[in-house]
Amino acid sequence: IRRQRQMCIRDSMENNNSNNNTIGKLKAILKLKYQITILTGLHIGGSKENIEIGGIDNIVIKIPVIEFDSQNQNEKERFYNVPYIPGSSLKGKIRSLLEWTYSPYTDKDPKNQNPIAIEYNGEPCKCGKCNICKLFGSHNTKESQIPRLIFEDFYPTKDTIQMWEQVLEGSYVEIKTENVVNRITGKAEHPRHIERVIPYSIFEGYITFKIFENDNYELFETLEKGINLLNNDYLGGNGSRGYGKIKMELIEAENKYPNQQTITKDKITKDETTKNKIKELFGENNKN
Repeated sequence: IRRQRQMCIRDSMENNNSNNNTIGKLKAILKLKYQITILTGLHIGGSKENIEIGGIDNIVIKIPVIEFDSQNQNEKERFYNVPYIPGSSLKGKIRSLLEWTYSPYTDKDPKNQNPIAIEYNGEPCKCGKCNICKLFGSHNTKESQIPRLIFEDFYPTKDTIQMWEQVLEGSYVEIKTENVVNRITGKAEHPRHIERVIPYSIFEGYITFKIFENDNYELFETLEKGINLLNNDYLGGNGSRGYGKIKMELIEAENKYPNQQTITKDKITKDETTKNKIKELFGENNKN
């Protein structure tokens, strides 16, 4: 009996240690710079304090002030109430698309499982074990998981803001008028005015990827899959009416910890060089 108790205690300690070591030490912070090109009018809704008669019904979200270095090194160029893409919008959309393609984590055969979006009645995954929970964090605090990804806000380039000022006559958005057509009379009714970011606008921003000792390259591939899904879907509202088509691509990658290793500072090409360097950050045993 005493021996059995000792064995139970030892097994329990080993299980606890294995659970505590499932992540391992932080070994890299991968700073990924992405560029988003708007292909069709984009509307990510903002809030409006006062509703004016005859005013805009749906405005886009804007940042109060954005600064760029001017030609004079001691000065900054400031632009006000400029549209931007919130990191939360990107994170939520990419996660949602992935949860329509993956099933909840299980040790059993997952072939007959519903996607996560259906299994959890539209809520985010809460298993704490799948790649989605590892990347974005678990929705259930009982099965908490350290999120690997940090989504920053994406801001327009200076060239884009200057294009807006020229094309839109000093404004930064277009105003699109929509209405409902009466099926019997054929008349347009209930007009509404919607702000949109125009096509060929370019936004840039960062996604930070924390890599731990026991992480594998499959996590990075899951992020890539989510971005590819987004490029074939839409961002923001009114996607069924053609809004929000974008092209999101990785243009720069750098390891910020622990050795400041630069992976690339140039526009990333289609070859495997960059991917191989990123694979190395996940460890020699996880290259394949």
